[in-house]
Amino acid sequence: MAQHHSPAEHEGWIIDESLVQAENEDRMTPYLVFLIFSAALGGFLYGYDTGVIGVALPYVGSDLGHALSYTEQEITTAACTLGSIFGGAILGFFADRWGRKMCLLISDLFFTAGAIVMASSFSLGQLIAGRFILGVGVGGAAVICPLYITELAPTKARGRCVGTNGFCIPFGQTIAVGIGAGLKNVNMNWRILFALGVVPSLIQLAVFHWLPESPRVLVLRGQDDKARDVLRKIYPGASEDILELKLRVIRSHIEATTSLQRNTSFKERCTLLWTHKPYRRSITTVCSIQIFGQFTGYNTLLYYAGTLFGLLGLSNASVGGLIPSITNTFFLLLGMVMVDRIGRRGLLMKFGPIMVVGMIWCLIAFYFMCKPTGGILVDGYDYSQKLVGLVIAGIVIFCSGFGSTYAHLCWYQSEYLALEIRAVGSAISTTASFTANLVVAVSFLSELETLTPSGTYGLYLGFIIIGLVINYFIYPETKELSVDEAFSLFDEGWGVAKSKKMRAEKAEARKRLQLEGGNNSPAAVDTPTESKADISHVEKNEPSVLLATVRTPPGRPDIYAHPP
Repeated sequence: MAQHHSPAEHEGWIIDESLVQAENEDRMTPYLVFLIFSAALGGFLYGYDTGVIGVALPYVGSDLGHALSYTEQEITTAACTLGSIFGGAILGFFADRWGRKMCLLISDLFFTAGAIVMASSFSLGQLIAGRFILGVGVGGAAVICPLYITELAPTKARGRCVGTNGFCIPFGQTIAVGIGAGLKNVNMNWRILFALGVVPSLIQLAVFHWLPESPRVLVLRGQDDKARDVLRKIYPGASEDILELKLRVIRSHIEATTSLQRNTSFKERCTLLWTHKPYRRSITTVCSIQIFGQFTGYNTLLYYAGTLFGLLGLSNASVGGLIPSITNTFFLLLGMVMVDRIGRRGLLMKFGPIMVVGMIWCLIAFYFMCKPTGGILVDGYDYSQKLVGLVIAGIVIFCSGFGSTYAHLCWYQSEYLALEIRAVGSAISTTASFTANLVVAVSFLSELETLTPSGTYGLYLGFIIIGLVINYFIYPETKELSVDEAFSLFDEGWGVAKSKKMRAEKAEARKRLQLEGGNNSPAAVDTPTESKADISHVEKNEPSVLLATVRTPPGRPDIYAHPP
């Protein structure tokens, strides 16, 4: 059937202009704010429970029968990360089948159970078990919260919405360290710190009834009316035509998911993730951001804040732990404010080098500070306060760069993944993140003794530089692109140059619409019955249509075929 509109054509990629008009209708509403902050409680829980260990462990003392050795501290810390790997992988895998909302509920239950087990621990084994249970909730929240928010948020505000979850992580860490510092002289302080972790999870459970399922999941289940109701609440100012356009866009993308599942086995789908180049490129990109974000070594400042700042000679090591937490939170907030203007890639390339400067500063300061003790940190030694101040200054510089970049950029992973692999792709990248985190967590204290502090931070410096170089070539900008347009960047390469072209064409189309006065009613578009639904809003050198054709993996032309 003929289309009822004639899109303007540009050389190369053409953006559907009715979609641009729909995006201009996107506005933040009180209901959307409620949804985002309710979901972001999962990020706060993630932050609190990863930050609390750094201040709680030094308080444990001999309450569990003996003073914990460095190895026992590393195992206890790593237990949460190990649980996170399981939680992220399992809940991410079942996110489409069970729904985002149910996976959030499961994460909350593990958060609550883990906090109770830790707070009531009377042996090291029980504490480690509690940390593992808690970790399952952490891993689930790390995958599901940004995925859920990404699928609810308007394109123009998506960066700030996902960034809210990213902000809540270091904010939770800061709260944990701050409470820990205030409880220094309180009896059973470490039990109180662990027990307080149940409060945010109980709040999220209390508002669970009012949280809707993701519209994409509702459409996937065939519940279009419920999906339309959710969209109507999120966009109360949008016309019914605009809402229908949004729903049709979602349907076109859902078609790719259901076709893939209908026509391939589990083994074939797993193979396809790595043999189909666009999938492989997108997963590699988000895994790169996650892994190199961990290999900066920032989390060591949280996990071992009390130990590290105690070795530096601070009288209240927990207060020292506030330095990286507050710095990271402040600069993450700045990054979140700037992300929709400067962009994801823009932030990493402009502010990433700050981490390099901070790490070089730390390396040099540690080298001279530890000279009197043979290059290693010795507990109880009275180090030069001037050199201790220089080390802390280097940590602040490093944290300002980390907070502006990796601290929140890693949670934009969902927008780089096609809908049909979004849940499993998020699970893979988050699992990769926690695996990298596990390596860092179990090795840091040992590295301080074997590599010396300057050698340890020299190692992290090398990883930061390697990460920036690699991401320069494979990390494209998604600013101003819809969540499903972003994946098309990986069709023919890593998408860095293609992103610039698509955003320029989109800006030109928007400008032309403003000059022409625009028409808020989306043009009716019909899809030929023989064509297949696409997961992208973009066609190359073809008339622009809303429901286009599926990108078929090379050598697998039947994978997305519709049933007769």
